Amino acid sequence: MKILLIEDDDSKRRAIIAHLKSRGITDDDILRAKNMTDFAGFLHIDIGLFIIDFQLPNIDKGFACPNGRAILETIVKAGKNDALLLAISSYPADFPELRELYESHGCILANYANKKSWQSTLDHLLIQLKKNLKLDFVIFCALQEERNPYVALINGTAKNRGGTDCYDIEIARKKGTVILLPQTGLVNAAVVAGSCIDKLKPSVVGMSGVCGGFPERAKKGQLLISSMAYEYQSGKWAADGFLHEPYQVPTDNLLLTDLKILANQPDILSELEHGFSGTYPVERHNPVVGVFTSGSAVIADEDHLKQIERIHRKVNALDMEVFAIHRAAELCAHKPCCICAKTVVDLCDAVKSDELHAYGSYISAKFMVKAIRDYFSE
Repeated sequence: MKILLIEDDDSKRRAIIAHLKSRGITDDDILRAKNMTDFAGFLHIDIGLFIIDFQLPNIDKGFACPNGRAILETIVKAGKNDALLLAISSYPADFPELRELYESHGCILANYANKKSWQSTLDHLLIQLKKNLKLDFVIFCALQEERNPYVALINGTAKNRGGTDCYDIEIARKKGTVILLPQTGLVNAAVVAGSCIDKLKPSVVGMSGVCGGFPERAKKGQLLISSMAYEYQSGKWAADGFLHEPYQVPTDNLLLTDLKILANQPDILSELEHGFSGTYPVERHNPVVGVFTSGSAVIADEDHLKQIERIHRKVNALDMEVFAIHRAAELCAHKPCCICAKTVVDLCDAVKSDELHAYGSYISAKFMVKAIRDYFSE
């Protein structure tokens, strides 16, 4: 999470920044606002801690004004209710008048002249900030083999985060993690994704890996990007059989347009395959956008596959988790964008083989990294 230091005094600003850096905070995570216009320009960014000064100019080279109250009200009205607030002021005489207002919004007042006190208070808030970890993106993988490419491609850190198997990485200077689900299937994916999205509050979530394909609308070795997902198991058992009632979750249209453009880039497949050493598909097919359907069981029967196919005449891919990731993102309060991309490794028949799993995991991971990089660059 970013820290926004709202301070126009150079000496005071340097002292606070030096203390932050001594506690392991990097330059990239410290934003600086010298006046009210700077402050307003940072409000679109997710700030975990605001360090406020009472006196601040309105514009560049302006005179310092008592803008502390305006800063506090702006933070509140901007919806930054979860952010930590600390006011470090050189004017403790103002504290009695402002204390009730500031403390009613959870803002702690600290006297800059008392160095030991404000540093101790700031240290306490930094500990809280680390507990309130927020990431820019979260990627889910159902199998270890599906996550392995991220470990090979990007230097990161393996972490056990509250019992969740995470591999923390950076893409385009944005922080995220690749989470390995404890087991495959809709239930595991839904529970873990819902919990992690709620705790980590990412801007974008994704899933990569391998899937099955419907023979007339998918090819072995082809990367499919989800335009919409639904669960083929939802419905009602009646006397005359199972009545399907699939709930559909679409990919955001603006994001989907970007993903289509990305999938249609010249030589995109060669770029995704670059660096892979292993078994390639007999025929190479460019990535396409398609419809996913998900269920809790592996399908290896042609008759069962045809029953599922009747639900949606243009369904392309079948897997065990994509719908759960889409649905978890949709139900989350802050509604992150969702990118799901998997490679077809079988055609949901009795002919099952693991020979394309490494290839499918690799190119889907490469696509996910590229899609997330493009998402944040825009």
